[in-house]
Amino acid sequence: MTDTLSPPGSIRFLRLDLRLREVGAALVLAAACAGSAGTASAARLAPCPDAGKASYLQGEVPRFAAGLSQGRRLKIVTIGSSSTAGAGASSPDNSYPSQLEDDLERRFPGHDIDVVNVGVNGQEAPDMLARLDTDVLPHSPDLVIWQFGSNGLMRGRPLAEMETAARIGIERLKQAGAEVMLMDLQHAPRIDGVPGRDDVLRMMERLSSSTGASLFHRYRMMKAWAATLGTRYAEMLSADNLHMTDTSYRCMADALAGNLQVAADQQLAASDRNSRTGRALATSTISFPLRPARTPSPVSLPAPPAGAASAP
Repeated sequence: MTDTLSPPGSIRFLRLDLRLREVGAALVLAAACAGSAGTASAARLAPCPDAGKASYLQGEVPRFAAGLSQGRRLKIVTIGSSSTAGAGASSPDNSYPSQLEDDLERRFPGHDIDVVNVGVNGQEAPDMLARLDTDVLPHSPDLVIWQFGSNGLMRGRPLAEMETAARIGIERLKQAGAEVMLMDLQHAPRIDGVPGRDDVLRMMERLSSSTGASLFHRYRMMKAWAATLGTRYAEMLSADNLHMTDTSYRCMADALAGNLQVAADQQLAASDRNSRTGRALATSTISFPLRPARTPSPVSLPAPPAGAASAP
């Protein structure tokens, strides 16, 4: 069998036809990718279950509020394990600390608010305590958000070990002038399957009330999401049934920023009321009616007896 050569013109047309097909395929692929990216972006920007309306923050943040009032640059440092480092997110930009910084700057335009993420996968409270002097305090934070408990719970660590490390750490941070906010467990099947879960949640409450550190109730928040979303709550968890996702990190950052805004507004309003009350007391005077001056009564002397000689 012999090959039949095509005329030169036919070869040129064949090459052109193949080139056009390649370009067409590339355009179709690009359109498909753009559509896929648009769908993913729409999923990421879907409304959060509570849309930032619920309150999950227990305690006050006076230093953070004062910094806003004074217009100075604020520094937040987030320390924790994989939930802080961003395990389960598609990129570091989708971790909760990164999204928190963006959200706070939208809520407080004109304010410089930096969020520094020093989370490390797999760490427990004692590991984080050992890093405070090297990874946290050099940033001179106004607020430290400390997430811990999940790894210690799943590894069966003694509760006292976690609590002692946290107490020492909170005291060290407060002595350095930082405000402390604790963050408790995530609501996930691998957390809920451990018998000591409620003990850890109660420990976090106890730490908050006894040390003055505020507490962000992440577990309560995510449980409310589950009640709202039903089967769609699976979108908030990674395939490992433990870590969070781009969507849940975004919604947590939104809730945290919203709760910080409410707490700061309340703190500033209370300070303003106290200031106005103090000024009013300082400028007010208590006046009493003046009594008219008394005119001394004339003193009458007895008249001398008749015939008495006058004194020289």
